[in-house]
Amino acid sequence: MALHRRSLLAGIGSAVAAGLLAGCGGRDLDDLLTQAATAPKKPARLTWWVSEIPSRRGAVVADLIIQAFERRHPHLRVSKINALSTSDGNRSAIATQLSAGSPQPDVYLGDTTWPAQFGHSSLALPVDKLLPDGFWDAYPSALRSGSTYRDAAYAVPFFLDSTYLYYRKDLLAKHGLRVPRSWEELLRTSRTVQRAGDTDAGFLWQAAVTESLTANVTEFLADAGAAVLDDRGRAALHGAGAERAFSLMAEFTRSGVTPRTVTTYQESHSQDAFVNGRGLFLRNWSYAWVNAAAPKVSRVAGKVGVVPRPGFEGTGRNGVSCAGGWSNFVNPSSRELGAAMTFARFCAGEEVQRLLAREAGVIPAMTSVLTGREARAAGDPTLLRAAELHLVSRPVQTPHYPQVSKALYIPANAVVGGDLSPAAGVRAAQAGLRTALEGSAL
Repeated sequence: MALHRRSLLAGIGSAVAAGLLAGCGGRDLDDLLTQAATAPKKPARLTWWVSEIPSRRGAVVADLIIQAFERRHPHLRVSKINALSTSDGNRSAIATQLSAGSPQPDVYLGDTTWPAQFGHSSLALPVDKLLPDGFWDAYPSALRSGSTYRDAAYAVPFFLDSTYLYYRKDLLAKHGLRVPRSWEELLRTSRTVQRAGDTDAGFLWQAAVTESLTANVTEFLADAGAAVLDDRGRAALHGAGAERAFSLMAEFTRSGVTPRTVTTYQESHSQDAFVNGRGLFLRNWSYAWVNAAAPKVSRVAGKVGVVPRPGFEGTGRNGVSCAGGWSNFVNPSSRELGAAMTFARFCAGEEVQRLLAREAGVIPAMTSVLTGREARAAGDPTLLRAAELHLVSRPVQTPHYPQVSKALYIPANAVVGGDLSPAAGVRAAQAGLRTALEGSAL
């Protein structure tokens, strides 16, 4: 089966489109998989496209991983290519480079939302046949489903990112209130503390017209038992559960529990407001703990607690978290496929996963590491509670995910801002999803 490349990015341009059609020079997929299946015995060099990995103790985590790999494989050498700091910037840059058939990087770090897009465009090597039986049993099921497109996995696990509810321990204690166990209780608790004048905002989250809102919508829908896409990848957003989720988003701003400026908030904006003492609750990713707990940057350091997100009353669905994070992809045009796959698997293995728990401000992808000695020693509550979470994937099982995401976040933003009713927002999102899945949306 020959590799054929299709356009990954809308408006990618004629020159790059020509590169897509050129593919890997007609290289046969079975031949590529044969090359990737065996680690080279002769010296080899490979390149790793990697962005900065958050560090707990100041070390350059990527360098530690490379050193560990080279100790295990002395004849293999890895050089870093410093990736961009944003997911969208990385996606555009690496897609342009790979689509032209570049053999470098051999391995690239990519967002967990990329596999279907990159697999569809033949910019990532399918790895299923290169992994041992039972490999995925060591990782959350949401990570496997998010890595899969048309029954093939295109990414090897590296680290996760999960979302939590951060809260002000001191303010809850002052008012004799417990940590909310439901969204309804969070609304009531927020109003109580706000009326006392002890906080400006009750609940801070992210509702800007960006991917940030898609992650929030995915979680609220899962809280309500509603889905964006069905098992066959068709639009499935409808019904009472979907309206309940959209109604909650509207209620946050309608009640004043969330400021209306939330319609412009991405993760950094909500985090900044919280660490500066302007919020009672915050929904954010696990990395927010580092700043919230650091006295040099946080006015509320020592006053913050962390728990899994609540759910709706009467559903029993608590602890839902969007499955975020980064995985390693193998470049099909690599001239060192065996070394590249060896390195990707090493990063998913126990040695590196334990290193991440010890040194990195991220959540290891391997489930067993979350309850191990390194995780306990780190003292990070987001790491210690990660095993409790119910991870859900964004609707990434389509190569049209950027358009699907847009179909969610535009009407959701209008609902939060009061420009659409929750019912109208669900209808608009459903219509947008159908158009996006047809591949005709911009």
